[in-house]
Amino acid sequence: MNRPSTLAAIKVRHVLFLALALRLIAVVFSQGYFAHDDHFETVNIAWSWQHDGGFLEDGSLRWEGKPDFGVIRSAVYNFFLLGLMKVTALVGVTTLDAHMYFNRLIHALLSLLPVFFGYRYLREETNQRTATIGGLLLAGHFLMPFLGVRNLVEMVSADLLMPGLYYAQRATKATGKHSRFALLGGLFCGGALMIRYQSAAAIVVVPLAMMIAAHRQREVDSPLAKGVRGLFSPALMFVATLLVMMLLQALLDLWTHGRFWGSFVNLVTHIGEPNVAGPWYRHLLLLLGVMVPPLSIVMVVGLFHKSVIWRHLVLWSALVCFVVIHSIITEKQERFMIPMLPLLIVLGMAVLYQLEQGTNLWSRARWLRRICWGIFMVVNLAALPVFTINYGKRGAVSPLVYLSRQPDADRVLIDMTERNLYVPYSYWSTDRSGAVVLRRDGDLDSLLAAAALNPGDPPRYAVIYADRDLERHLAALTERLGQYEVVFHGEPSLLDAIANRLNPRYNRRNESWVVRLAPRLN
Repeated sequence: MNRPSTLAAIKVRHVLFLALALRLIAVVFSQGYFAHDDHFETVNIAWSWQHDGGFLEDGSLRWEGKPDFGVIRSAVYNFFLLGLMKVTALVGVTTLDAHMYFNRLIHALLSLLPVFFGYRYLREETNQRTATIGGLLLAGHFLMPFLGVRNLVEMVSADLLMPGLYYAQRATKATGKHSRFALLGGLFCGGALMIRYQSAAAIVVVPLAMMIAAHRQREVDSPLAKGVRGLFSPALMFVATLLVMMLLQALLDLWTHGRFWGSFVNLVTHIGEPNVAGPWYRHLLLLLGVMVPPLSIVMVVGLFHKSVIWRHLVLWSALVCFVVIHSIITEKQERFMIPMLPLLIVLGMAVLYQLEQGTNLWSRARWLRRICWGIFMVVNLAALPVFTINYGKRGAVSPLVYLSRQPDADRVLIDMTERNLYVPYSYWSTDRSGAVVLRRDGDLDSLLAAAALNPGDPPRYAVIYADRDLERHLAALTERLGQYEVVFHGEPSLLDAIANRLNPRYNRRNESWVVRLAPRLN
């Protein structure tokens, strides 16, 4: 670690400047999307609303062909994305690729909230040195800039959850201001819930933690207020604000989903077989890996130190409750843990601060601290640029961006016979009727036999999603439709290329090729 004198010179504005600089790099270079949900369940839906004239069709919510009872999400975040699209439309932006630079910029600014409030929390609960290191981790942890510009509801929820828990903690201590802080905590946590209902796994325990923390604070320090009212009022204000936010969501669902709190009812009634099952300890191992052992092991073990629990009860209970509930649930998708990443960093730094105040091995063994932080810094500095400039799903997105710039790309043949995937058509056109899709070998012959393709007037362009045997795909097209020539190569993303190099058996390169029909000679 740096010397205390050096860290003391770093203020919150410097931390925020670093966080913003890294996120601006991600705004420019980290294009595309990370997972299915941060495009097809968010951006793609809002883009269709923008270009197809509204989000309701015959009184029903339009959501990728799903009926009202099948939409398990609130429409709040998609409305937010729709608003961003209307802003860029005012200045003439017509393609999704161009719009997404603005989209990523707004999300980068939102992702500064955990950095700012995490720093403030550590400054108030520990010391300047710990707050500076924690702020730098929140700014420059290798996942934070990359996730900060994504359209994942888990990350947007995390942006709101950290300030919400900060204010909930402050409400248990601030004499005369606890109601205002509790209200702000309820507003932020309510916003996190509206974005992603699963945030309730962290928030549900907060009112009880607030009451216990307020009681202990009153015993240790001066009382917040006299009598029972001083014990319960912060938690009651927090709960009341949450209930108001949930009532607003429930009323909004009457309009969008056709029934009171329809999105939540749909979520509960559609819980079934998990998409990604796993053992109970998968999320715990993920969090340990993200914070890089052996430092992460010290942080997690130290979390259960008595002094850490009581001093940081609100944040601690939210983190532990969230992880325990998600460990019980069979569904084990890695992105589910994203809301806990800022919390883990903040509490991890609080743990290290607490350990340094004692007479344990961590406080005595300088060599141990150097080894743990050295390993963390090497891994983080190696992974940070890889993630920050990664073009997510580049092989799927970039060919369609290329087509969006070609004025004659009115009909396109999509060849995914080698690798079936969700095609992000919205990067090419809002009208998919010009796409002819081949999903299996033999589909081309079937479409020709059914007269769905006219050999005399074939599509000018074809997108071939293939990691190998490009010549075989080209030969099939040339034999039946005419001579096609390669005009664009959709290269694999940086992470895809690295994963493929490390383990080609299980990781595809995810390449693609755009070919154009060569002019016929008379």
